[in-house]
Amino acid sequence: MLFDKDGTLCRSDGYLCALAQARAQSCIELCGDPELLTPLLRAHGIRGGRLDPAGAMAVASRHENLISCATVVAAAGHSWGQSRRWAKAAMDRADEQLAAFKAERTPPTAGLPDLLARLSSRGIKLAVLSSDTGPSLEAFLKAHQLRHWFSAVHGCDREPRKPDPAAVLALCDTLQVRPERCGLIGDADDDLAMAKAAGLAWSLAYTSGWQSPLPLEGSHGSLASWDEMPEL
Repeated sequence: MLFDKDGTLCRSDGYLCALAQARAQSCIELCGDPELLTPLLRAHGIRGGRLDPAGAMAVASRHENLISCATVVAAAGHSWGQSRRWAKAAMDRADEQLAAFKAERTPPTAGLPDLLARLSSRGIKLAVLSSDTGPSLEAFLKAHQLRHWFSAVHGCDREPRKPDPAAVLALCDTLQVRPERCGLIGDADDDLAMAKAAGLAWSLAYTSGWQSPLPLEGSHGSLASWDEMPEL
């Protein structure tokens, strides 16, 4: 069974919102254009001070967020090369400010440890497939004493990357499990579409990982609580 991380294994609204704001603020300090603050926040998926669970910070990889940030700056009249350098420097600055606190500020979703224990007791292999980086995934799992439940972790710093269905197949190969014997739980359309394209047996949408839930349905429905997890 494959799990997404942000919005599925953990609540990361507050942290991701703070990170997006730190990135945007750093970027306008570097380029000297305060009028870009609002479009930069929108590009990161921050609307009205709240995180959009379908926006870039919630769904996209670090690299994709870098490109969207650079695009906003370039659209304001700066060269692409300079815009990309500013975007990278802004992300690096924000990471320096906040990364050390990420694991403790992204708590597991309610009831998750009990669910993992139940699944593991039945001999079900568990893995994480996320747009977060491998080191960040490992830090989260270790900080909350969850690492021992998972046989494998696949982050965005490994190729192929989510949402490429090939990432699912690579992880199934690592687990030595055929795709048709595997399922996925995620919180985004990309997760569910990826599971279908990879030929997984089933998918479930987890809808309680964000302050603003998304109306999603996987091939076998959705979960508003881990207590609703069906027998597999």
